[in-house]
Amino acid sequence: MPLTRHRFLRAAAALTAGSSFTRGADAGAVDPAVYKLRPGKPFAGTKITAMLPNAAQYRGQAKHLGELEALTGIKATFSWVPYAQLLDKITVEAVSGSSTYDLVTYQDSWGPSLSNYMEPIDGWIARDKFDFDSYPQVFRKASAFRGVTYGLPVRGQAQLLFYRKDLLRQVGMPPPQTWDDVIAVSRAVQNRAGIYGIAMDYGKGNGAQNLFSWFSFLWSNGGDLVDESGRARFNDAAGVEATQAYLDLLLKYKVANPGSVQFQEGDKINSMAQGKSAMVSGWWWGYSFMIGANGRLTKDQVGFTQIPSFRDGRRGRLGNCMPVSVSRLSKNKEAAWECLKWMANPDLEIATATDKSEAASSDMIVTRTASFLDERVNLANNGIHREGLLSIQNARPIPQLRAWPHISALLESAISDLAANRRPVKPVLDDIAVHVDRITRKSGDRKA
Repeated sequence: MPLTRHRFLRAAAALTAGSSFTRGADAGAVDPAVYKLRPGKPFAGTKITAMLPNAAQYRGQAKHLGELEALTGIKATFSWVPYAQLLDKITVEAVSGSSTYDLVTYQDSWGPSLSNYMEPIDGWIARDKFDFDSYPQVFRKASAFRGVTYGLPVRGQAQLLFYRKDLLRQVGMPPPQTWDDVIAVSRAVQNRAGIYGIAMDYGKGNGAQNLFSWFSFLWSNGGDLVDESGRARFNDAAGVEATQAYLDLLLKYKVANPGSVQFQEGDKINSMAQGKSAMVSGWWWGYSFMIGANGRLTKDQVGFTQIPSFRDGRRGRLGNCMPVSVSRLSKNKEAAWECLKWMANPDLEIATATDKSEAASSDMIVTRTASFLDERVNLANNGIHREGLLSIQNARPIPQLRAWPHISALLESAISDLAANRRPVKPVLDDIAVHVDRITRKSGDRKA
């Protein structure tokens, strides 16, 4: 029986009640053993370079690199790569045999295709007694492929629906619990306030992020990307219905901001932040860009709740993380692992999630279960982490397929094309399914 909101939070709090962080990241000298670091600074003077997306969380971590050097003697450099170029950059480094980067951050769904480039870390986790179980199950699963762990989930995302509390009060309606509710609330808000009901991102070209909300529709309607044998099934009746419903927020019901046809993830967040849309579904990082120094709205205007259900109360929750991995090409693998353990330490993630001093480094990302429930974290972020933990509770990662980069390229283009050109859904998905089955056979993702 699934846990209710109250019972789940109470149970999770009980599990983590005994855990407390020894010091804040800036509280002075810290015993390296607290973070499972090697004693005696055996890697002092080693230089480590990490390839990271230009996210505020990592900007926040960069402010603490002096602590890493004080604890280990390791000198780390964070090298920024735009998210949309990250997979191509990693691939180029791998193919060229470059040892430029010792640590690499990757989207979890890319892990299977990049596994030959990444060093397995299960041996290090066991040797150093690193508490990998402190992460929610979806993050642990997304950091592994075929039973081998390739990274620590330093960055992770929960899906939520954000809404304008003040506008919903004006129309006397509660936060939507179903996608039908979203349509009804959107119409009421559009009639009353004159702004669009919801912003979506059907545009392509941003790492297939237009598929993340699509997965919510697909799974909540009983559909899936592939079946147990690895054969495409997103084009079956459940998949076609879910895809049409996803598109119909724009095409049929016209409650989605018209810009959604080409919006990417940042565009839809900005649409709500700028007061042009009343709701948006997406990753929780967007909250930081709607309120405070990053946005035009206030905490009294922005509410958050679970992703709506599509059918029979089922919610298709997608969990997403960006593990950090040690490159197999690194010439300093042990030192890189030391750096990675420091990047993943709970004090650091709490410090970066609660530091609101600068817009460029103000983020709210945590990935350990205890940090989701930490009072300091929730106080600094208006309680969104408790809601995020509920989202993560029953979330699923994108199916772990070697061919995912190729499959996602086909599907993200299809979603964009369907939204822009109003083509019939079934023939388009059928055509892609043929290509996907051919790709998965070649990649070894299909069972015999």
